[in-house]
Amino acid sequence: MNFMLLDLSEVYFIRIQKTPVPHKRGGKFVQLRNSDGEYLVFSPKELSSFHANIVERFCLMQKLKGRYTSKRMDSYEIDDPEWEVVGGGKWHIDTREKRLVLFDTSGTYGRFDSNKLKDRIKASGNMAGYQIQIL
Repeated sequence: MNFMLLDLSEVYFIRIQKTPVPHKRGGKFVQLRNSDGEYLVFSPKELSSFHANIVERFCLMQKLKGRYTSKRMDSYEIDDPEWEVVGGGKWHIDTREKRLVLFDTSGTYGRFDSNKLKDRIKASGNMAGYQIQIL
């Protein structure tokens, strides 16, 4: 199974805010899976009020159809039954100290699956040399 970590920090800081990506940042993330792989999608807190906003943005990037299922727009459902939103949480990263922390739970999608997640993150190559902490 493929594993991919997508960080939307460049989208927010470089493209939208026209500023460098800060070395210390954080926000919310969602964990998604299909038969081909697993994705962790990190979004800065300033870009996504709800975990559902991250799912929507992921769907737009992957050309998947979906829809908001609540008036508050705090729940987004992917139309393709092959896709599953496993859960979500919050993240904090310090790129100078090479430290990533994953914690908390999504009110809409529940807690992410932390089982062997640290190993998958390290094996992906995106976080080489990072200390990864899951609370």
